[in-house]
Amino acid sequence: MTDETKSFRLRYVGARFEGARLPVDVLSDFPAFRDLMIAFAKDEWRRINSDRKRVPKGFDKSISFDLVKIEEGSAVPKLDWNRNVAQTCLPGFSDQIEEIVENSFTHLVALIDEAGAGHFSKSLSTDYIRALNKLGSGLKDGERIEFQGTKGQDGNVVFLDAVRRKQLITHVKETYQTRIETVGKLIANATSGQIKISTVEYGEIEIPVDAETVLEIFDGNLGADVQFDIQIELDNDDRYRSVKEVFDIGLIDAQIGADLFKCRNRLTTIRGLGAGWHDRGGPEIDALVVDAANCFLSKRPSLCGTYRIYPTESGGVLFEFERSGWDFSVEFGPGGKVEMYGVQINGHDEMEPKDFHEVGEEFMAEFDRRVGVERAG
Repeated sequence: MTDETKSFRLRYVGARFEGARLPVDVLSDFPAFRDLMIAFAKDEWRRINSDRKRVPKGFDKSISFDLVKIEEGSAVPKLDWNRNVAQTCLPGFSDQIEEIVENSFTHLVALIDEAGAGHFSKSLSTDYIRALNKLGSGLKDGERIEFQGTKGQDGNVVFLDAVRRKQLITHVKETYQTRIETVGKLIANATSGQIKISTVEYGEIEIPVDAETVLEIFDGNLGADVQFDIQIELDNDDRYRSVKEVFDIGLIDAQIGADLFKCRNRLTTIRGLGAGWHDRGGPEIDALVVDAANCFLSKRPSLCGTYRIYPTESGGVLFEFERSGWDFSVEFGPGGKVEMYGVQINGHDEMEPKDFHEVGEEFMAEFDRRVGVERAG
């Protein structure tokens, strides 16, 4: 091999990656990328060394990557395979390991490219599944990871997005993981290290909590509203299976809960409006619009007491509220798209309408910046 260092570039594409920014919730992609490369590398080693039953001791550690730079062009992490680590772990094998790493990357890209064409492996080992469940788990709709320097069957750079990732994982295993932030009602206290919560989106879910947390926070609060941020497992039809990790959980103030209930009832009423509700005009309010609005309520329930909620003549839902000397509007349109704008109440400043394709991290970051609100917990 002539190259001293073998580099791999993963280009993150999406509004929140502009300016070479990487949100911390995607950093888990890097160890997942390494683990997936190791899974391919082990199979490659066994293929080359068919006379050996096992990979040599220190093989996993020999495949080590360093994040050496985040380049411009959205955000492009540059990962260098560490030859020195390989030489230390497997003396005399660094050239062979480098070749295996190259081939592993080729196989990894081919797996993702084949998924994009609708072709899937019949099965993959648990090492592959474990890594695939983590790689790209923080991607939002409309975002993708491009594997720079590759070319797929369609002639374009190979990429992984939320849709392709879900298709790939659910075809080789009938579940996938995603991170959610929402609100539910406490319907049962822990008897075996779990509390049970009823949610609008996923039905009843059981969240693991320690006994001390149950006594201090949840004991005696059945029926209370709970806000939580968790990683869950869903099946191919997006039905809830289990909770994999808990990032944040806590009770919501009773008044906030009452305001949330009132807002959701208002959305239910709006959803029930038939076509012609506005002087024989106005289309029926689409379910996706109401779903997006309900998702928004769950993200920042502390503001529910300030919202005025109306149907729009275009079939959307409009939230109006005042905050910090501003009059803001958030409008949910067809397909769950979001538009936000505002004017200063006693001034001349204004926020020009800004569009978002979903109630995702990009929208919530802009909402928090403009409105100046912290998450309720």
